[in-house]
Amino acid sequence: MVHELNFQEYSDRVPPQNIDAEEAILGGILLDPDAIGRVAEFLSPDAFYISAHQDIYRAMLLLQGQGRPTDLMSLTSWLRDQGKLDKVGGQSRLAELVDRTVSAVNIDQYAQLVVDKSLRRNLIRVGTEISQLGYTTTEPLPKILDLAEQKVFGITQIRPNQSLVATADILTDTFSDIESRSLGMVLPGVSCGFYDLDAMTQGFQRSDLIITAARPAMGKCCAADTELVLQDGTVATIAEIVQRQEATVLTLGDRWQFSWAQPSAFVDDGQKPVFRVTTRLGRSVTTTLSHPYLTVQGWRSLAELKPGDRIAVPRRLAVFGREVWQSAAVIVLAYLVTDGDLTADSPTFVNSNPHLHEDFAAAIAQFDAPHGGLEADRSPSRLRVVSSAQPMTASAGAAIASRNPLRDWLDQLGIWGTDGSDRVIPAPVFRLGRSQVALFLNRLFAADGWATVLTSGQCQMGYATPSERLARQIQHLLLRFGIIAALKRRSLGRRTTWQIDITDALSMRTFLSDIGMFGKEGILAKVQTKLDQRSYQTNRDLIPVGIWQAIAQAKGQESWASLAKRAGIRGYSNLHVGKRGLSRDRLLALAIALDNRQLQQLATSEIYWDEITAIEPLGQQQVYDLTIPQTHNFVANDICLHNTSFVLNAARNIAAFHKLPVAVFSLEMSKEQLVYRLLSSEVQIESGRLRAGRISQHEWEPLGHAISVLSQLPIFIDDTPNVSVNEMRSKARRLQAEKGGSLGLILVDYLQLMEGSGDNRVQELSKITRALKGLARELNVPVMALSQLSRGVESRTNKRPMMSDLRESGSIEQDADLVMMLYRDDYYNPDTPDRGIAEIIITKHRNGPVGTIRLLFEPQFTRFRNLASPERR
Repeated sequence: MVHELNFQEYSDRVPPQNIDAEEAILGGILLDPDAIGRVAEFLSPDAFYISAHQDIYRAMLLLQGQGRPTDLMSLTSWLRDQGKLDKVGGQSRLAELVDRTVSAVNIDQYAQLVVDKSLRRNLIRVGTEISQLGYTTTEPLPKILDLAEQKVFGITQIRPNQSLVATADILTDTFSDIESRSLGMVLPGVSCGFYDLDAMTQGFQRSDLIITAARPAMGKCCAADTELVLQDGTVATIAEIVQRQEATVLTLGDRWQFSWAQPSAFVDDGQKPVFRVTTRLGRSVTTTLSHPYLTVQGWRSLAELKPGDRIAVPRRLAVFGREVWQSAAVIVLAYLVTDGDLTADSPTFVNSNPHLHEDFAAAIAQFDAPHGGLEADRSPSRLRVVSSAQPMTASAGAAIASRNPLRDWLDQLGIWGTDGSDRVIPAPVFRLGRSQVALFLNRLFAADGWATVLTSGQCQMGYATPSERLARQIQHLLLRFGIIAALKRRSLGRRTTWQIDITDALSMRTFLSDIGMFGKEGILAKVQTKLDQRSYQTNRDLIPVGIWQAIAQAKGQESWASLAKRAGIRGYSNLHVGKRGLSRDRLLALAIALDNRQLQQLATSEIYWDEITAIEPLGQQQVYDLTIPQTHNFVANDICLHNTSFVLNAARNIAAFHKLPVAVFSLEMSKEQLVYRLLSSEVQIESGRLRAGRISQHEWEPLGHAISVLSQLPIFIDDTPNVSVNEMRSKARRLQAEKGGSLGLILVDYLQLMEGSGDNRVQELSKITRALKGLARELNVPVMALSQLSRGVESRTNKRPMMSDLRESGSIEQDADLVMMLYRDDYYNPDTPDRGIAEIIITKHRNGPVGTIRLLFEPQFTRFRNLASPERR
């Protein structure tokens, strides 16, 4: 059944009104001219239902504004002079209003009745206008919905008179404000809790648009050649990923397991000073000094780390692609990568092992060449591959070179013409499936790998190559199978060799079962026998000593001996508490005995705790960064790396000091992550430890207090991605209406992630900033928006940002009332005397001076604090 809408259903009803109350108000003012002061503030002429009453009340307001009485004689004379007396019913009508009124005692209550009826009439009017909007098809629906909500919201707003006001009248109020401020009673704006900033800005002014700008991540960046593995198995540099603006990368979750995530931002951060971090396994990554690394105590910046500290690296990256090659092609490529002469006229396999010769020749015979078959020209120490369509003579070298399909294929793969020292694994190999990657590694190790059983019974496997790049690629491919391999640089006279060592028993077992070495089955069998005869005990894959603190907290008052006995540990009377790292098995046993899920997850994690062996400065380099939602970390060069603080501190202070609602629109971070940051700043515990639940016994009480304090603050967070200004305005209106009609601050993090409409991004940003300025004026609240700075700042000697560094749109500068830029000198100059100091540089101030404010910055808590000065001691 179709229900037909009928908007004329109530058209025959009399609109809400109270004529008696209107007459009592007018009569009361005529009897007592001072009574108008009790209602003039909230009762407007439009609130009266009778038009004559509107004219009479308007005349009364004008007389009051001129300092003249509003008695019967004065009002009659004014209306007669203006030619309006007859329009309102004449002098007799005014006298009738006086006769019907006893007194003006209850005039304010009558005025409330009139306002109530007026609001109801407005609601009817707005309802009719909204119904007409529903029929409009020329405007987009989001705009129609915003207009409808704005009309409803406008009913309850008490707006100032929009007509022209004499300067003299404004000056009266201005003088009162100046007098109050001269006594130190009040700031003209909303105090943000940072004393020096409040002194310069006089607080954040209501209806102002405030832009807070900084470089993305403020220095947490990686060098351009840093490599990340993608979901299809591809290995790409961070520079390539930022250029493409698209990737799916590995990230470490709260349960110490890896998963896939898509970055929400790709950051080109210009030239910055970088440092190379090298680990015991030979892994290496180059980052800025402020880039965080994961330790067992949480994320710590490189500036806080030193050689000997242990950081998290993957112990397994089970990433394989879906590409499928002919098996013969995989074998041929592996042999030529490790022992191929790719600089002669024809590809040549230079290995003297006869078994490998036969294997290579068989693969060449099966190789599916698109332009004819291939043959192997045999000699005692090498196999030269030529096209079967050409004679195998040296005189035909030029013809062979031009027609050899294997050479053409190697050229397409990018390795033709390379020698041993610059040899690499071609990019497509990383996209192969698991079995073919294993086949490729098998033949690499068959040519230049080894396995041995020492007289001590210890087993070893390894591989050697003059190419550092090739060695690191092999180390990475082994990691995909969960094989932990150490990379070492060996000097043999003038020659340098890069050696891969596999000594961990579990890794060797995995190598034997999943990869193997063609032609070396005999020695592998001996290695397998020795491994089977020995129990697996590792002195490498250990959980760092720092974990004992978490175990101590979890066990409480129970003795260590009692806990070890319950866990079934032999020698439970001597656990070496706090002196040695823990094996995974031992930590798991203790965690199960304690029924502690977090410790159990750590014991079964996909993390290997690698030791830093060197931190070396490399000068200025081009750097990039990624923003990963939720986890805020990614795996780069097989090392775990981490990736809005001042404004969040300011928002917290406004909510705490003024008890005013603060609306936070976070387009980058989730509401949970923002709360973790607030809580970390409040309780002064690193957010990484909070997320992992690594809280010591004495920290629980302050943590509970901090949660109690924050839960009472009127901070409201919306983490809707790609929110538009219309949606933001709608939510802010509702919050303002729910919380008594006043907001302390609207915070937007950050401007460049907002959705807009326009032919290009510059136009979109222009519309967005104008809309935010309109929002500030409409709701009479300061709106603070974060903005990115362009990387042009990195190319200057003086890195302090300027107004011209605002990214993407000059309209940001044009529309903003206040522009603040953040700068930390210790990021660019680690030896600066201003270590731990943040500068708030005010580059535009529509209502006051510009200048620089200095604050303390505590990076571990992402917290800004007032800097002590002699004037405040």
